[in-house]
Amino acid sequence: MIDLKKLVAAVSFVTLGLSASAVMAQNAAPASATAAPAQQQGQETISDAELKKFINASTEVSRIREDYTERFNRAKDPAIAQNLQQEAQDKMLKAVDQSGLDAQTYNILSERIQTSPELQQRVQKLQ
Repeated sequence: MIDLKKLVAAVSFVTLGLSASAVMAQNAAPASATAAPAQQQGQETISDAELKKFINASTEVSRIREDYTERFNRAKDPAIAQNLQQEAQDKMLKAVDQSGLDAQTYNILSERIQTSPELQQRVQKLQ
């Protein structure tokens, strides 16, 4: 079981990395296609199924983050460090996709969980 502090740390770490991907995806898609899911997600109640997907993704993202943080800190060459950072980001994106979420939804859920005590309690109960 992952504790809430680790979950928030993992979310914070990956949100920075996934935000760039989400922005790139938004820029590539028509504005109306990307605005609707974000608006709907912000207005709808988050289901337990979505939270479980988020928890699964966050757990895997946290594992990847821990692994790559150690490797990144040991890297002596900036080029190797940059490659490790890109590799970690790719794996985190894949983990989010495999959980059944896209990067944009993951980021939205992350932000909402971080700012909502009610959602934090629900996440703790579902873990």
